[in-house]
Amino acid sequence: MGRLEDLLAFARVVDARSFSGAARVLSTTKSAVSKQVVRLETQLGAKLLHRTTRSVSPTAEGRGVYERALRLLDEAQALADEIEGTQEPRGVLRLSTSTAFGNLQFTALMGEFCARYPKVQLVLGLNDRYVDLAEEGFDVVMRLTSRPSPGLVARRLAAIRYVTCASPAYLRANGRPETVEALAEHHCLLFGYLHAPDRWQFRHAIHGEAGVPVRAALRFESGLTVNSSESLRVAALAGLGLAVLPTYAVGDDLRAGRLEAVLPDWQPLGGNADADTLYAVYLPSRQPSPKVRALIDFMLEKMGQVPPWDRE
Repeated sequence: MGRLEDLLAFARVVDARSFSGAARVLSTTKSAVSKQVVRLETQLGAKLLHRTTRSVSPTAEGRGVYERALRLLDEAQALADEIEGTQEPRGVLRLSTSTAFGNLQFTALMGEFCARYPKVQLVLGLNDRYVDLAEEGFDVVMRLTSRPSPGLVARRLAAIRYVTCASPAYLRANGRPETVEALAEHHCLLFGYLHAPDRWQFRHAIHGEAGVPVRAALRFESGLTVNSSESLRVAALAGLGLAVLPTYAVGDDLRAGRLEAVLPDWQPLGGNADADTLYAVYLPSRQPSPKVRALIDFMLEKMGQVPPWDRE
């Protein structure tokens, strides 16, 4: 494996998708970065990058070297921190979260985090799939789920609440459903793709001594199915029908009256509503690095007892 300096230059080229971007991050020249990458390719005997006039991307061999390089660089930084006795968060912090949550909530918080920890360089990937932290080189994932993956450390950050909602224009034109059964007469917008569920499930708590939960499920045909909470929100705002959406996506719309909640006593279950908790997930180790601890502590501070999108 190449020298750490060459691995670092190569990793920054992949992150920035350009030699000039990597040079800016490393406070060096484009030619110096290029020489380091060529030296690494020569030592390994493999082409690591596809180079075009517009962009740079890793080859299959380059992707494997990149993932190994991230782990080696992190280990080297951890060793340096241990020797220096410092716990200051610094270095590249690679994050992943869902596209909708990242666009609607997470990215807005990152400016304050970067200002608080100027020696941390954030690399944020938005993915609507479960990423493999070890294989893909992420330090931490903000995951919305009810069941964190076994073998990973999961810190609970916030509850995710869901509402059934529609635009005022849709409700004026089609009436407001007062029972779960009445949903069968409405345009219900589904979250999913290809094999999308054809039913909604709800839970209703009967107020009394026992507080026994009552469940109901409704099967229906849908005029629209989409696999994005952002697109589903836009469809609901356009008056296309009723949708089950997380309050992190529609909290502002509900407060502003652009959308209205229906059947508030019936809590949506299953489907996209199954992702009812936000976790910070990372690989197990002796202890998380200072940059990972800083991010988790920052998110816990911002989420509080009630996440910001659910506050009045």
